[in-house]
Amino acid sequence: MTPSSILRKSFLIASCLLVFTAGAFAKDVTISDKLKEAFKQSFPDAEQVKWVESEDKYTVNFKQGDVLTRMDYDKDGNFISSLRYYSEKHLPVSVICTLHKKYPERKIFGVTEVTAESTVAYFVKLEDASNWYTVRCDFDGAMQTVEKYKKAD
Repeated sequence: MTPSSILRKSFLIASCLLVFTAGAFAKDVTISDKLKEAFKQSFPDAEQVKWVESEDKYTVNFKQGDVLTRMDYDKDGNFISSLRYYSEKHLPVSVICTLHKKYPERKIFGVTEVTAESTVAYFVKLEDASNWYTVRCDFDGAMQTVEKYKKAD
């Protein structure tokens, strides 16, 4: 692994950790017992659980295995959206196969899964020798490159 790739991976990990530790300094949050119980039933293996309350929603950040997750609930305890950060191994097989077929020369670096209402999108960070790419994928197999950056020399 080159020093620049180690630096990039360290930066990505630090960015994810920043998102998940932002709630650590928030005021004490009063979450309803009903919402806490529903969360525990849905995610019994959740670790490092941190709740944050804002004016119109509750946000919970947690780790489950090697997946970092951020979920938003409205004040009535209804799911709004989620972000999950993980590696290639957690992507659906159909998405992995399509990515490898469409971009055989690129390596999957990481995934951000975005869920809102009934929509799931995967923002997959790919790399090759000279560029970084972000490809938006959905369950139907649609893919679109939404970012492309030249790697630093």
